[in-house]
Amino acid sequence: MILYTMMPQEMIFPEENTATKQILIDINEGHLVLEQVSNQEFRVVRLISTDPNAYLNENYTPGKMISLF
Repeated sequence: MILYTMMPQEMIFPEENTATKQILIDINEGHLVLEQVSNQEFRVVRLISTDPNAYLNENYTPGKMISLF
């Protein structure tokens, strides 16, 4: 892919900020990527699954808060 632009590469392809603490947990349908918000609460960042029905589960919606403990 060729981009003809005057913008610097850093503005087109920004580096992701990995300063947040994320964990990967296994679930029956696949994997969940969670971001730690507090000591006991986590926010769903992403669902990784090959099962299409897993994406219809409201518990795995990105942004949903989960308490693991």
